Amino acid sequence: MKRSAFIILIATLCISCSSLMETSPSTDIVKDEILKDAEGLQVAMNGVYATMYNRLDFVTANAHQCFGNMAVTLAADLMGEDMVQTAQGAGWFWKDYNYDQRSRYTSKIWRCYFTWEYFYEIISNVNYILAAAPSAKGDVDEITCVMAQAHAVRAYAYFMLIQSFQQTLVGHETLPGVPVYTDPTGASSKGKGRGTVAEVYEQIDFDLDEALRLFDEAQVPRKHISHLDVYSTSLLQARVALVENDWAKAVSAAKRAISTPQATLMSRTQAVVTPGYFDDTTTQWHTGTTPFNSVNSPSVMWGAEVLSDQSTVFASFFSMMDACTNVYYAAESPKCISNWLYSQIPNTDVRKEWWNGNIGIDATRWKYGANINYNQHKFQWADQQSYKGDYIFMRLEEAYLILAEALCRQDDFDGAKKALGEVMSRRDSNWSMTLATLTGSEQTFGSVGTVKTLMDEILLQRRIELWGETGRIFDILRLRKGWTRYWTVGTEVSNHTNYLSKYAEYLNFPADYIECILMIPQVEIDNNPNINPEDQNPYVQN
Repeated sequence: MKRSAFIILIATLCISCSSLMETSPSTDIVKDEILKDAEGLQVAMNGVYATMYNRLDFVTANAHQCFGNMAVTLAADLMGEDMVQTAQGAGWFWKDYNYDQRSRYTSKIWRCYFTWEYFYEIISNVNYILAAAPSAKGDVDEITCVMAQAHAVRAYAYFMLIQSFQQTLVGHETLPGVPVYTDPTGASSKGKGRGTVAEVYEQIDFDLDEALRLFDEAQVPRKHISHLDVYSTSLLQARVALVENDWAKAVSAAKRAISTPQATLMSRTQAVVTPGYFDDTTTQWHTGTTPFNSVNSPSVMWGAEVLSDQSTVFASFFSMMDACTNVYYAAESPKCISNWLYSQIPNTDVRKEWWNGNIGIDATRWKYGANINYNQHKFQWADQQSYKGDYIFMRLEEAYLILAEALCRQDDFDGAKKALGEVMSRRDSNWSMTLATLTGSEQTFGSVGTVKTLMDEILLQRRIELWGETGRIFDILRLRKGWTRYWTVGTEVSNHTNYLSKYAEYLNFPADYIECILMIPQVEIDNNPNINPEDQNPYVQN
């Protein structure tokens, strides 16, 4: 398959777009000129980073749900059980929520195509950078640092691809993976086959190890929060280690991430969110405040700073999430927390205010805006007038939650409690009472149940703290417990607007449910001689 796109986005730090170039004799000259030295290599990497919050120009329609990393993560959250989409609204992400993307794999405007094309474009670009780096002129340490970033970004892209297009690693090692490219590709390049899931993770592990080695060798301070560095790359390695069930690696990687001098856990005060709301009597939107729209929030380890001249009104994460503005996407289709998960948050926990509770306005009575039961306020525009808000890709809290889980799985319950307590002491004034008697490394329930073990508590707190940030379906698949969208909470039934429309018999989804695994786009099958129709993902659940 053709893998020739090479993006150069020229800016101060990682900002505006200059050109999207196809590999040909004329543009090869331009590319070679740009990648000739350390400065040019970093400019090219900045371009790659910039695509991560604003990448939609290769999609001819439906572009408003194709805004880079956050679009992929939001789709993965909506496939799970903890986020509820209350209505179809303008239609964006509705098919992700209803498991209706796979049937559109022949189209070039839906999730299968966007996710595949987006991450492979990133991979193509960093492969050019890695190939050019050894012969580039300039400061050796700066060049080494760029190479480290490129390896880390490639690992991230392959990690997101394999999670999106196949089942989790453990138990599925020999299933078809995604093609692995490590060299520059052009119009004449021959596409590769799918290989296996295990082989993709081998490449991810190699890239992460190489990135960390090169960061250590270069010892170059990070220039901008948008750049992956040794600490954020360690957090990425910890994420991967959880999927691999490599608990020792998860512990060591999480500890290194935690050692960052550039981030601190948010205090209880810093974690306060004030809700916004829509007053339908005066037709006014009232904005609130949140720490989840700025890379300057203390615990941010990796994110995209979106300047005013780069902000987009509709094609953005916040247009889908903030129902307290006149951007009708979220106002017509609010994203809510499941009433079961909300009911697990005690009133002493500051996170209780990240969402509405049951305010007496359910979906049948709701008119417009944020005044609906269980609506979220965690993600709001930083500036409604300019539609500005930064994207947060990683927070330090996640590293502590990974550390707690990995230690618990090794039966180090005291260590796990200490790691979890670092987060919980900054959220819930009664946290120590909750943890006092808990032990055990067994996960006793998937979606709903009663906390019986320390592992149950750790995974529950992960769901609450990281709601909307890491793609819940990826955790569901790696944990292999199955899940459901149907429950009762006291006198309330589940607030999901759709339990499962395609297969109503599945009120409890199987652990290897295929509807959340994307299909290989038809364009890949058409253009890659090593991926044939029989290599497509299963279309019917066995």
